[in-house]
Amino acid sequence: MEEMLSRKWLLALGVIFVAATGVNLALLVGIYSALLSQQAGSEYRFTIVEEGFAKNLGTPVLQDTGQAEQQMKTISVTGTGVVKARPDRAVLSLSVVTQADTAEEAISENADKMDRVVKAVRNMGILENQTETSAYSLSPIWEYPKEGSPRIVGYTCSNTIRVTVKNLNKVGEVIDVAVVAGANQVSSIQFTISDEAMRQLGLNALSLAVKDAASKASTIATAAGVTLVGPVSISISGYSPYVRSYAFESVSGIAPTPILSPEEVSVTVSVSAVYEFK
Repeated sequence: MEEMLSRKWLLALGVIFVAATGVNLALLVGIYSALLSQQAGSEYRFTIVEEGFAKNLGTPVLQDTGQAEQQMKTISVTGTGVVKARPDRAVLSLSVVTQADTAEEAISENADKMDRVVKAVRNMGILENQTETSAYSLSPIWEYPKEGSPRIVGYTCSNTIRVTVKNLNKVGEVIDVAVVAGANQVSSIQFTISDEAMRQLGLNALSLAVKDAASKASTIATAAGVTLVGPVSISISGYSPYVRSYAFESVSGIAPTPILSPEEVSVTVSVSAVYEFK
């Protein structure tokens, strides 16, 4: 009985071995036949689709992915465009700085003076939408005695507004009126143009930068004796609006303040471009 069972197990193992060998042989024969069917000397890459082979339990599907793409020949260049324009406005930073023994006194005094400053510039034709608060602070004044702990002896309140003056001939006059009204610090004057004008200036500079890059690529291609196909990619690598700013430590307001606007402001745009040639 045991001998009969052993023979049956040996027979079953033999059947399994033959079946597995047949599948492997079918796989090898299929791949070898597919390779031989191609012309001699041709270079092909093949991908085995394992899903199809698993479903069919037969020869794997072979897909021809073609020859490797040729590497693109390119020229890399940079282009720069600069556009200038006359400024049409000035932005002033006017501050009122007050000190008092208490925080309440410093804030109250500052508020009164700044209110007079705002009214004074309004009387100069400055509209409400041309003034805005840009900074406000309240800080303690510390005393550090040789003996004992530091103590607060007062408070400093600072309020800064930004004033946009569209008539450049009135810049100095606006500063003088503000100082007389109570402004005791003019931190900066910036000559610039409107946001819309600055945007258009940037677009014009961008157009010049792209043209500059194209001209450089064409010059290189001509010198190298190759034919330029066209741009592969163009990207902005730099944007630099340039406006004139002047810093002030203080102004007295006693004599008229002469302010002369600069001749121009500018915008510089840089691009990086890649051109294909053949």
